Amino acid sequence: MTAINIPNSVTSIYIEAFSGCTGLTEFTIPNSVIKIDIGAFSGCTGLASITIPNSVVEIGEMAFCFCPNLTSIVVEKGNAKYDSRDNCNAIIETETNHLITGCKNTIIPNSVTKIGEDAFSDCIGLTSITIPNSVTEIGKRAFYGCTGLTSITIPNSVTEIGKGAFYGCSSLKSIIIQNPDVIIDEDAIPEGVEVIVEK
Repeated sequence: MTAINIPNSVTSIYIEAFSGCTGLTEFTIPNSVIKIDIGAFSGCTGLASITIPNSVVEIGEMAFCFCPNLTSIVVEKGNAKYDSRDNCNAIIETETNHLITGCKNTIIPNSVTKIGEDAFSDCIGLTSITIPNSVTEIGKRAFYGCTGLTSITIPNSVTEIGKGAFYGCSSLKSIIIQNPDVIIDEDAIPEGVEVIVEK
């Protein structure tokens, strides 16, 4: 087990600061940190849990991507920018209701309107997920590389599925689409996947 504690004087965790630290299992982010930059913890395959302090007001793209063993994500109460409402095990941008980071234990709340870019990217432990009717958009590469995902239902509320949303989901056998008018971008659904459109 490897744990890292950083001093309270640190205000930013820079781009790919801990990227690829496969032995990192515990990490405490102090309340002095206001920014977690792009890919800061990308590829930390041993990381099981993360707590975002209420001081953090900026989280970069793919900050926690390729962390397949991440099972717990908590945003401290009082954070002005993000939350983990309803014990969802995810990071949600409060103002927009966009889910920006999830893990294999995420339960998407009914208030979420968008599953953001790379939100579940390379979450190989994810075997099933329920997308609520509040979601209108699935962002680019949202479920990229989720090799454990076998099927998924896209509710009628979703009007757009971004590029590569399900690319690399090698175990995906079928997708049920409840909105026949949904806009499906390039490479959103892998070849060979049965697409069932409900009318």
